[in-house]
Amino acid sequence: MDYCFDSVSVKNHKIIIVGWATVDDRKNTMRVYATDASRKEIPCSVTRACRPDVGLAVYHDTKASDVGLFMEVPIADIPLAVIRLEEVTPGGTVVDERHIPLNPALITARMTYKKTKKAMVDSKAAAKRIAKKLAGKEYSAYDDWYNVMKVTPGELAFQRREELPFKPKFSVIVPLYHTPLTYFRSMVRSVAIQSWQNWELILVNASPEDVALSENVRVWCRQDARIREVRLTENQGIAENTNAGIRETGGDFVCFLDHDDMLEPDALYCYARALNENRDIDLFYSDEDKIKENDTVFAFPNFKPDFSPDYLCSNNYVCHFLAVRKSLLDSVGGLRAEFEGAQDYDLILRLTERTNRICHYPKVLYHWRSHTGSTSSAQGNKRYAVNAGAAAINAHYERCGISAVAQIGAIDGWYSTRFFLKEHPKVSVLIPNKDHIDDLDKCIRSLQERSLYDNYEVIVIENNSKDPETFHYYKNLEASSPNIRVVYWPGEFNYSAINNFGRGYASGEYLLLLNNDIEVVTPDLLEHMLGYCMRPDVGIVGAKLLYDDHTVQHAGVLVGAGGLADHVFKGIHEDAPGYMGRAVCTQDLSAVTAACLMIRASVYDEVGGLDEDFKVAFNDVDLCLKVRAAGYLVVYDADVRLYHYESKSRGSEDTPERFVRFGSEMALLNGKWDILGSFKDPYYNPNLSYIHYYRLSYTAMERRQKQLEDYRKEHYGKKESNRSHSKL
Repeated sequence: MDYCFDSVSVKNHKIIIVGWATVDDRKNTMRVYATDASRKEIPCSVTRACRPDVGLAVYHDTKASDVGLFMEVPIADIPLAVIRLEEVTPGGTVVDERHIPLNPALITARMTYKKTKKAMVDSKAAAKRIAKKLAGKEYSAYDDWYNVMKVTPGELAFQRREELPFKPKFSVIVPLYHTPLTYFRSMVRSVAIQSWQNWELILVNASPEDVALSENVRVWCRQDARIREVRLTENQGIAENTNAGIRETGGDFVCFLDHDDMLEPDALYCYARALNENRDIDLFYSDEDKIKENDTVFAFPNFKPDFSPDYLCSNNYVCHFLAVRKSLLDSVGGLRAEFEGAQDYDLILRLTERTNRICHYPKVLYHWRSHTGSTSSAQGNKRYAVNAGAAAINAHYERCGISAVAQIGAIDGWYSTRFFLKEHPKVSVLIPNKDHIDDLDKCIRSLQERSLYDNYEVIVIENNSKDPETFHYYKNLEASSPNIRVVYWPGEFNYSAINNFGRGYASGEYLLLLNNDIEVVTPDLLEHMLGYCMRPDVGIVGAKLLYDDHTVQHAGVLVGAGGLADHVFKGIHEDAPGYMGRAVCTQDLSAVTAACLMIRASVYDEVGGLDEDFKVAFNDVDLCLKVRAAGYLVVYDADVRLYHYESKSRGSEDTPERFVRFGSEMALLNGKWDILGSFKDPYYNPNLSYIHYYRLSYTAMERRQKQLEDYRKEHYGKKESNRSHSKL
């Protein structure tokens, strides 16, 4: 028997419990009831509903319909309620039971404390202090996690013996310039011990006057014929030094390695294996981490998404371990000295303009050395590199015909984009409403008073309001604002149907779906969202939504989290960077919320609008997935901010009817997209948890441990040594 209370609250003299409860033995049933402290049963309401996420985990059956639990326990004069769960056999015998005491006063006190605590962090300075305090804990377990996940000596031995049909040759380029010998030796060894044998290492020595380094280079060249030196008479800068090495390569792929960094011993094998599965791949990159100066401590992993062109224009997240098809590299002309400091960023942008056959290998294959003065330690150490990065993005925009300028963002190495619209298409803003005219008026006034863009219309979709004041407000609104129209939807509340109905009255080329409990913050929100949405490869653009205490309500949607889909970075300060800056930079995602969602009207029609089977929940997730399936990108625009006074009109899932409906819509979404099965969010790394977002996935670690156990039994019959290859 198992259970989980997702939330416990006190409302209207009732304890309200939302969660799930189930038994492993499906022939048995579960009885759920409440008593007071003396075991006297309390009449209460118990509703069971579908929870496909739990059904899959327990029964391996997403259709399990009785797992969800919604409970309302009256507490009138009862100081203590006890929730009792009993597993009952068909014969009526109780074979297992759980007793959970709940103190209504304590629950209320905790709810009050949470609200007070949340209010205490309502300042940028406090949020930064908390983020700094948590930063170390976020990665404290990574070194242990990494030691389980990395390749073992036994696996390396197997990789060396394996005969793959296609044997690509990798040319690894390393520009050297007064490289400390300790770092140099670690770097060369990391290439020399590669399990994939078909490689060459080109050492471009731009400091021949460094006698000790030059002698070490010659020693390695004598020991292994695959290692060659390209000796330069003078230092020409990292771009030209690297180009000198590229001209000497003879491999199918050119790989870039810094002189003080290290590769995992299976890095080249992983890429070779991927090429044997898909020979059309033109460009590789992998996950990476930081290595301390003593080569023994690994920290701060960068678990990256699959290729995201808009994230790449916010930050050079591709970075390491870059491997490029030689013919493609030759076609773009190598590295350019005018972008010194961000020459790799400029190269990656030019490469991605020529190919979309890009493979992200979701494994840490590269260790970026962190030492005083390195850009891995702090971008500010090389400020010129930050400026060169902005120049590289601007050159990319110019080549692509995008009228925009990249600016240095709030974090060094991260960038924001400002658009200059050549056209000013009409935007139709669709706002469903039922009463709540104060919220609606704040929403519309904020748009009128703060928006700098004037070519828009507002269509308010009235849905069964009852207050006469609402209709009086509508009359005055239309009379005072010629670009505002009220249309009337007579049916029951169905968010999808209401917006589809409103779309029929929209004359704009672009639609902006907007909740009535939204307040505009960013003055150029329409220009900014249009800048992305007007691109032919983009279908949907979302925004950053904030609670009124300046914490994040929405910074994109992770599909597969929270059961099926959930907002990421909820609750952090609006200026907090989040994991790898992803809360503050624009990027492509699988979904965004429809509380503020811009979509090209033609794309909306192409995919059939919102699916009206999703009356309240998941309609936006489904719409985004349909748009992506049609070949368009979904962009989260981190530079557009609005306040979202969430669900004021609709309310939360705090009634049995809503709970049942929510469960049925969960089942519908999963049935349509198989989120709990084959679906994988390409913009979320599989090494990260879907439970504690942007934290290490210990489920992946457990799978790896099981894989190693099976491997050891098959090949050794006993425990295999997993000694650190970093000491080889």
